[in-house]
Amino acid sequence: MKVIPQTKQIEAQPVVVSAKAIARDLSCSTRYVHLLAQAGTIPSYRWGKACIRFDRAAVFAALGIKTEAPAGQTK
Repeated sequence: MKVIPQTKQIEAQPVVVSAKAIARDLSCSTRYVHLLAQAGTIPSYRWGKACIRFDRAAVFAALGIKTEAPAGQTK
């Protein structure tokens, strides 16, 4: 019988987040986050008319914000 090792949990954070989560990270309003997306300053993903989501890493990179890796993770 062959034993297959279990895979490790990679990351618990979502891939895309709401404007509210980005606004909380940037300490600004959700309206400002939507204005940045509309102007093309930050990348966004739109599903339909009402659903817009953001990739946290891509937003920080577009704004030139360096982030640290969480403790215990290496790149």
